[in-house]
Amino acid sequence: MNPSLNRIKDSLLAGQPIVQIVSFEEKRVEGFLKKLCQQTLKNQNYYAWDSRNGLSLGETPIPDSVSPARALDAALAVREPAFFVFRDLTPRLRDSLDLIRQVRECYLQFKNSRKFLFLLSPDDYLPASLKKEIDIIQFELPDYEELESLFNKFLDSLAKAGAQVQLSEEEKRNFVTAVQGLTLDEAYKAYMKAFQGQTRIHIGMIEKIHLEKKQLILKENVLEYFTHVLTMDDMGGLDKLKDWLLKRKKAFSKEAREFGLDKPKGILTMGVTGCGKSLASKVIATLWNLPLFRMDMNLVYSGIAGAPEDVFARSLKTMDSVAPAILWIDEIESGISDKSTDSSSSRILGYFLTWMQEHTSEIFIAATANRIDLLPAELLRRGRFDQIFFIDLPTRKEREEIFRIHLTKRSNDLNDFNIPQLAQITKNWSGSEIEQVIISGMYEAFADNRKLQEDDLFVIFGSSVPLATTMEEQIKKVRSWAHNRAVRATTDKEY
Repeated sequence: MNPSLNRIKDSLLAGQPIVQIVSFEEKRVEGFLKKLCQQTLKNQNYYAWDSRNGLSLGETPIPDSVSPARALDAALAVREPAFFVFRDLTPRLRDSLDLIRQVRECYLQFKNSRKFLFLLSPDDYLPASLKKEIDIIQFELPDYEELESLFNKFLDSLAKAGAQVQLSEEEKRNFVTAVQGLTLDEAYKAYMKAFQGQTRIHIGMIEKIHLEKKQLILKENVLEYFTHVLTMDDMGGLDKLKDWLLKRKKAFSKEAREFGLDKPKGILTMGVTGCGKSLASKVIATLWNLPLFRMDMNLVYSGIAGAPEDVFARSLKTMDSVAPAILWIDEIESGISDKSTDSSSSRILGYFLTWMQEHTSEIFIAATANRIDLLPAELLRRGRFDQIFFIDLPTRKEREEIFRIHLTKRSNDLNDFNIPQLAQITKNWSGSEIEQVIISGMYEAFADNRKLQEDDLFVIFGSSVPLATTMEEQIKKVRSWAHNRAVRATTDKEY
């Protein structure tokens, strides 16, 4: 059962005559309230008011009740137990002392009379003079069971229309998980856009669901939605990290909760620049079939969207609303650091630590860091992140894998290249540096109107200096820090 409904029931049992319900979902909330009216009062005395149609009892309109004042008077005149649901009243309380007084009279008269007034609005505004007397309940978004029921209805209707449903049980669960964080109406529209007119239903359609969540995130200028699909096959090496992610593939599933598992919080990948930290964040989203959103800390501090701490807090609340999802914070040390005396930085750090500890939404944080020594100790203590991984320069076997990945991706024949020799020559080169060498070589080959050759790569190797050479001292420092503080992302140690 929806926990919000339990809170409403608790308020009624406690004799609370007025409850404000904060929700965008009028139809869904009223569906619950109508059932609750029957259960609580054992009658059908369910009155509803809005600013256009006035007050009505079921389908029967109450004469001369469009005015909120007259509608409240009519509610006060009712003698038998009843539910009164007012949809558009709270915005009018801002400018009307008379309406506030009428609501207070309802509170006094309804108390102990089994008459209940519900103020339904997406706005949680309430005059200070009423806050002591009214319970405020944020009505939660639909739970897994509600969304699963909606999805099954879609599948049934599609099957009856002759569509082929080519989904495994796990893929069906992924479609339900994908719409979590949306209202029931938004989930309905997302499924309509994904399935309408389709004769074959497959897992690839889940991307349209993720695009619906993108619409919710666009209002925050510091959040970016990523659509790039990258798989484990795009990530060379890092076997320990891959194994960790694979074991948590169903981490947000209903079965994981029933098994007694807590929701995963996130990982921090730190290490040498260009070795796959950001790539890992993108792979998680594809592997777990969740949308990926990147928070740009530079934009948070730019001031273009408001005060940095307000923008940061608002962005996390927006992420909560689109859960489950992956929140990627790239180079987290650039925005959350203990080396700054800036008051905004300290407030952002405090808010972030509290949010990490207290938030209940299914948001998985994929944070990356190059200079982990700049991060505050309280951010790194056990329990903030599920794991801290150190990604070092690729080993020889990993470099071989990286060459195969990037040469194959660009339609080169692997038989034309001595992969072990290339891997040996590129000792202490990062994955991104190897990729750029291949790209540069292909430009040379393209300019000469021929295929890429191994000699093209050797020429570029000879004229390039890897980052590990120019930043040798910094890399040693990172390795030293990670020695006993982080888990190596790879098993192999042969460089």
